[in-house]
Amino acid sequence: MEDNGRDTKLWNMGRKRQKDTKTKRKERQEGKKSKTIPRKYDTFQNRFDIKTGASYSGCMRELLRSVGVAGHREQSRELTLIGRMGRVTIVSSLVIVAAVIGSITSYQVKPANYAKLIEQQKKFDEAFEKEFYVEHTKYVESGERSERLEEMFEHMRHQPDMFRMEMDDHPLPYLTVECTACRALVTTYLTYRRVLGWDRDRIAAQAASTCETLNILTPANCLKIVNKNIDILLYIIDNRPSLTAQTMCGIIFQSGTCVLEDPAFLNWSINVAGGGRPITASKNTPNRAASDIKIIHITDVHYDPHYRTGYNAVCGEPCCCREGQGIPTNPADGAGEWGDYRDCDSPWKAVEDAVRAAARQHPDATYVYYTGDIIDHGVWETTVAGNIVSMTRTYQLFRDVFGSKPVYNVLGNHENNPTNVFAPSYIDRTDFSASWLYDFSADQWSTWLPAATQQTIRQGGYYTALVRPGFRIIGMNNNDAYTFNWWILYDPAYLQAQLQWLHDTLLQAEAAGEKVHILAHIPIGAGTSYRTWARQYRRILDRFWDVIEAHFHGHTHADEFNVFYSLANPQHAINVGFNAGGTVPFSNYNPNYVVYYVNPQTYQVTDYESWYFSLSAANQNPSSAPIWMQLYSFSRDFQLSNVSPASLDGLVRRFASNPTDLHRYWEMKVKRGDPFLAAGCSGDCLLNHLCQIVTNEANDDSKCNALAAIFRNLDDELFNEDK
Repeated sequence: MEDNGRDTKLWNMGRKRQKDTKTKRKERQEGKKSKTIPRKYDTFQNRFDIKTGASYSGCMRELLRSVGVAGHREQSRELTLIGRMGRVTIVSSLVIVAAVIGSITSYQVKPANYAKLIEQQKKFDEAFEKEFYVEHTKYVESGERSERLEEMFEHMRHQPDMFRMEMDDHPLPYLTVECTACRALVTTYLTYRRVLGWDRDRIAAQAASTCETLNILTPANCLKIVNKNIDILLYIIDNRPSLTAQTMCGIIFQSGTCVLEDPAFLNWSINVAGGGRPITASKNTPNRAASDIKIIHITDVHYDPHYRTGYNAVCGEPCCCREGQGIPTNPADGAGEWGDYRDCDSPWKAVEDAVRAAARQHPDATYVYYTGDIIDHGVWETTVAGNIVSMTRTYQLFRDVFGSKPVYNVLGNHENNPTNVFAPSYIDRTDFSASWLYDFSADQWSTWLPAATQQTIRQGGYYTALVRPGFRIIGMNNNDAYTFNWWILYDPAYLQAQLQWLHDTLLQAEAAGEKVHILAHIPIGAGTSYRTWARQYRRILDRFWDVIEAHFHGHTHADEFNVFYSLANPQHAINVGFNAGGTVPFSNYNPNYVVYYVNPQTYQVTDYESWYFSLSAANQNPSSAPIWMQLYSFSRDFQLSNVSPASLDGLVRRFASNPTDLHRYWEMKVKRGDPFLAAGCSGDCLLNHLCQIVTNEANDDSKCNALAAIFRNLDDELFNEDK
C-alpha cells in the first residue's frame, strides 16, 4: 500500500528511468554493457519509447483491420507512454489474467487530467499493438526472439504482488500497462486464429509458452491452465467474428484505453415497472435493540485439500503451501499450521475451526449466510470431481455444526470448473455447461431451501425463498457478470434473464409487503462487475429501494461495506452492501466472520460486529486452537446510532475529513493482518479505500471526486512529464 509521498517518489523514479532506458539502448548500440539503476520498487517504468519500424504493407494493414486495430498510420514514429510501462499479469489468450487475480478490491483515484492522458495513451497503444504483432510473428516463424521482443516481454513480465489484488486495486500506471498488453496480445492471437488459421493445439502451445515466458506459472501448470480455457475462448472467437481486441479488453478492464465502445455490449436493458415510493432522502433504520435477531455471515473459506503444513509458502505461483511444491530449505518459508498470510488457502482444520467458532460463540443466531468460494485458488488443476468433494465436505460441516438452523448459500466464482466461467443456459455442450454445478447445488441446498427453489437453481444457480412471513431472501449468481466470465464476450444479453427475474421477484415481494435481503458473491457495482449489468442493477435498486433492506457479499476477503446511492438522486444513500471478509487468509489477512443484528419487523441491519483471530499468534501455538476475538462492534467503535444508509453516508463524509477515523476503518477492513499493518496506509491509499465505499459502477467517479475534493487536492504534477 503506497501513501501519497511514496507514490510521488515512485513517479519521480519513473521519470528517472525514462533517461536510463534511452541510455541503455544507446549503450547496446555501442556494444557496451548497461548499468543497472537500483530502484526501491521495481514495478513502474516511466516511459517506453517505441518505433514501429518499416511501413506496413497493404496485407499487414488488412490483417490488423481484421482484428479491430484502430487508426493505421504508415510512417515510422516514436511515441511516449505517459501512463508508464511496468510489469503485468496479462498473457496471450487472457487465460492467466483471470486465473491469478486475487481478492482485495479497492479503487484508484484518477488525476484531473486523466482524459488527456488517455488520449495520449491511445496513440501509444496503437503503435504497440502493431509492433508486438510484427515482432511476435517473426519469432514464431524463426524460433528466435529479437532483442526488441525480449524487451517487450520483459516489460510485460508479471509482478507477484498483483496476484492477490482485484484488477481495480492495481495502481493506475500498472492498469495502463495491463490494458496495453491485453490489446497487443489479444490482437496478435486473434490474427493467428482468424487470418492465419492456427489450429487449437498450436494456439494453446503458444499461449502456454507465453505464460512460461512471463513467469506466471511453472511450464506444466501454464499448459494446464491454458488447456482448461482455450476451447471456450476459441468457441467464442470463432462464433463471434466481429469481436475485437478492443471489446475483449474493454470488458475485462473497463478503464483507461480499454474502453468498451461496442453498442451490443452497452445498450441492452431490462424492463423496469413504474411505481414505487419516490426517493426523497437517504434511508434510515431503527437503532439496535434487545429484540433484534442475529445472522451469522461466513464467506470465502477457500478450502485447499492440497494444503500441507511446512510446505513452501513462497513458491512463486499464485497459490502456495501445497503438496508438490516441496518443503523449503528455510523453515520460515514453510506453511503455518492454521493457514498462512502468504498466497495460501485454508487447511481443513482451519475451515472447521472457523465454522465451529461462529456456532459456539453465537448459539442464539437465527440464520446463517454463506456467500461463496469454497474451492481453492489452485485453478490450474481443479476438476469437477475434486470441486464436488470439497463442496460436499463443506456443506456437510454446515449441517453438522448448525443443525436445524437454516444456512443460505450462494455460489462463488471459484465453484465452477474452469474457474470464473458460467455459460448461458442454452449452451448445451457438456464441457462448457455449468449444469453439473447447478444440479449439485440444488441437491445440496435442498437441506435448507423449499422445493420451489429447485427450478431456478438448476437453471442458473439463483433462487428466492420466503424465510418467514414478511421476510424474503434472494440468492443471486452474479458470477455471470464478473468481467472474467468469458461468456459475456459471447452474448452479453444473456445476463438479462437473471436480472429480469430479480426485478419480477422484487415486484411480487413489494405487492406482498415483504422485505428482502440479497446475497451475492461479488460485490455489486465493484470494478470487476460488468458495467452495463451494474447500471441495470442500479435501475432495479432505484425502483425497489424500500423493498431491499441490505446486500451481503464476499469475494474480496476484506471486511468492508459499500453504500449504494440512487441513480436518479445521487445525493441520497438508499442501501448498503455488507462484506464479511473471509475465513481464508489469502492474502495477508486474518480469518474472520461477521454477525449482524436485524430488526425483526423491518429486517433492516441495525448493527454488526466482526470476529477474528491473529494468524501469527495461532501459528506460534500450533497445538492449540486459535483464540477468536471481537475485531469491532461497528456502531460502538464509530459512535453511530445505527448502520443505516443515511448513517453510513454521514460516516463516509466524516472519513473524508478525518483521516484518523478512515485509518481505523482501514485497519478493520484488512482485519489487522500483520503484513498490511507493517506496510501501512495513508494518503492516496486511504483515499482509494474511501472511494471504494461509494463507487456503485465502473467509471462512475462522481462520488469519489466529491470526497477527494474534501480529502485532498489531486497532484497533477505526478502525471506531468514537463516538470
